[in-house]
Amino acid sequence: MLRFLLYCFLISSTVFSQEKFTVYFDTDSHQLQQSELNRLNTIIYNKNLKFIKLIGYCDYRASNGYNDTLALNRANFVFGIIEKVTNQKEIEVESKGENFKQNSSLKLNRKVEIYYEEIQNEKKLPKDDKKDLSQQVTTAKVGDKLVLKNLHFYNRSGIFVPESRPILEELLKIMLVNPNLKIEIQGHICCQIGTDVEDTAKVRALAVYNYLINNGINKNRLSYKSFGSSKPIHTIPENNEDERNENRRVEIQIIAN
Repeated sequence: MLRFLLYCFLISSTVFSQEKFTVYFDTDSHQLQQSELNRLNTIIYNKNLKFIKLIGYCDYRASNGYNDTLALNRANFVFGIIEKVTNQKEIEVESKGENFKQNSSLKLNRKVEIYYEEIQNEKKLPKDDKKDLSQQVTTAKVGDKLVLKNLHFYNRSGIFVPESRPILEELLKIMLVNPNLKIEIQGHICCQIGTDVEDTAKVRALAVYNYLINNGINKNRLSYKSFGSSKPIHTIPENNEDERNENRRVEIQIIAN
């Protein structure tokens, strides 16, 4: 019995050592609005995290069974995003439905709590990539355009793939150490001529814009724009995947330095 209690104490201590981040949902919805997706994106890309557990909740309205299912769907929705971005699959998913101490503000009950641990080993940027972008900014003149190399997204979305973190962190560092630098973030797509209904180029430029703002860069130093497929490097249709990758890009234009 003593051994069991000691085990429970150790488990509890582990839980309390974890960090928690919470995202909130609209009534009867298991999908996050864009503002909450942006908040979730920020924590995924700002830190090197190991995600431990996701717990879904509902307010007390509707039946207990309905709320259990909705809360689980919310947790699974968040799990899907984290799994896609980080490739972490061993995350515990739980639903508490309405069975918890409810907040008097109902919107605070419609949530998923995300428990995680921060991994301390720091990822260093590849020296060549870091030197390349920094040197380009140092020598750039107003009006120059620089491609953000190795910045990639999941298909037709504004969600960064994990391999994009180094170039995002390097761009952020450049903005921090050059307080007079102002840029326009410009999105481009490949493969199709004409209007892109989803405006993927704009979604991706906006994702970089939001990343910088969420990390403390004043929005007065930033703007963003979509060029769609109107300014390809290679003629469309492209001849190979390398050409498609070069057309499918995000650039920064120096506005002031």
